[in-house]
Amino acid sequence: MRLNRSVEMAPKLPAALKPRHLTLFRAALGRGQSAIDAYQSWRASEPLDAADEVVYRTMPLLVATADMAGIVDADTRRMRGVVKHVWLSNATRVRDVVAASAALRAAGIAALLIKGGALFARDESYMAKRMTGDYDLLVRRADARGAIEVLRRADFRSHGMRVELFQESDFDRDIHAVAMSRAGLARAIDLHWRALFWLDDERFTEALFATAETGTLLTHEVLIPGVAEHLAIAAMRPEPADQNEMVSRALEVVHMLQSKAGANVDWDRFRAIVTRYNGSLFAAQLLDVVAREMPAVVPDGLVEQLLDYGPPGKSIEISIRAVPRAQRTQWQQFGAAFFAALRGRFKAPFRWWDWARLPGAAIAAFDTAIVQFPFWEDAILKRIWQQTASAAYPSRGSGVWFGQGFSIPENEGRWTDRQFAVLEMPVDDQMHDPVVVDLVVVPFLPPGTDNFRFVAYAGVGSVQQMAAGPTDAMPYRIALKAGIVGEGQRKIVIALRMLDCQRPSDIGHSIDPRLLGLFVKQVSINGVTMFTPAGAGP
Repeated sequence: MRLNRSVEMAPKLPAALKPRHLTLFRAALGRGQSAIDAYQSWRASEPLDAADEVVYRTMPLLVATADMAGIVDADTRRMRGVVKHVWLSNATRVRDVVAASAALRAAGIAALLIKGGALFARDESYMAKRMTGDYDLLVRRADARGAIEVLRRADFRSHGMRVELFQESDFDRDIHAVAMSRAGLARAIDLHWRALFWLDDERFTEALFATAETGTLLTHEVLIPGVAEHLAIAAMRPEPADQNEMVSRALEVVHMLQSKAGANVDWDRFRAIVTRYNGSLFAAQLLDVVAREMPAVVPDGLVEQLLDYGPPGKSIEISIRAVPRAQRTQWQQFGAAFFAALRGRFKAPFRWWDWARLPGAAIAAFDTAIVQFPFWEDAILKRIWQQTASAAYPSRGSGVWFGQGFSIPENEGRWTDRQFAVLEMPVDDQMHDPVVVDLVVVPFLPPGTDNFRFVAYAGVGSVQQMAAGPTDAMPYRIALKAGIVGEGQRKIVIALRMLDCQRPSDIGHSIDPRLLGLFVKQVSINGVTMFTPAGAGP
């Protein structure tokens, strides 16, 4: 791949890594005096007892740098113990990933080992050089539910999610993987049905399987992505706000490029992948981290080219994405959603004639991101209802479809975890509107809370405002008149807006980071129950 770049050209991207993480990245690279200086700076700046995930996962590389420099201190012995544990942990988890792959293969379900596990399958020496929190297996979206059931029958258990309660709709939301193991480990494998949490495009998964290669993981054959595809997944995965992930993926890219496979990278294919799936901005930032420290391994001009591919607004989006999600203002949340939608309206690269399309694309992007707009909340609620009402009822699954704004299923029901939330329910041809939809809910009412306010719109009449407090009977019952919409499969749409949702972790109530509002326990139409916790499972 040949690109032109002046060596005097100033970087267009701000440094993605903050000083502490940049120091760790340099120390982990183990290249000359700069790595030694970074290692010594890290050791002087924080005690080993304060080591967090990124330190723990890069410990083998940090120790290698210390060995290169002949550095020994009071903590060296403990650090070597961590290195031994890293290899043992990686090797122990292999048993689960091999067993999972075998169970899926026997059931006729193809599974692809991605990310760090795929790197190990290319070169087993990396198992002693880096820690993987889990092994990531990717299956096709259509196989997701079946794959979970296969693993459950093979004695795998999920962690943090009640996967047996998942409805088909859950696989099409912002959930992209479930953690499972059978060896008693907290996390052994992550079963993915999307390779990237933000990319819901089944064509990408199909492309990964179509170009897959065979690798070897401790004598066991596994399916892994092609080299360009592997690099694309790593480069498109993180955003600067997640500094630990930036370091991990940048090191993965370095290791890939230093491996035997790295000598034959098809950079044109890499570029085509990240632009086709709207990941140029993410890839540019990650590769810029690598190129600043190791310019020889990234083609000249590639970072600048990927950055130039997108439409205007990139610098604003980059600055927003440097802020952790939980700390973003509502305007920043809207900006991130708006600019992401705007990028999605154009096929890279952005050309001069695309300026004529920019106003229309901006209007469409605003409509896509409207759920995050900080004003006109009731008007937005109606617009969200209209968007959902005009869309076809999802083809997968049946019953109540918990669309945007709902968290994972729990024993008793589901929490909303956004300001706006939407439910869809199919109805038969015999039902005529308006109908009465009953919701049985429990509002989030931490101690000292007077009431919880929320509004609802169901397509009939005006937006209804409600409040429930400690003196009300619980669970709280809501009756809404709703219109029937849709062609082909007719349906009912209920749009909700939470006025008083809170994160338990922000108020010291618990460590739960979700933005909790209403806990939905039951949904009925004209007295006929459509959803209860008992009916939430497969």
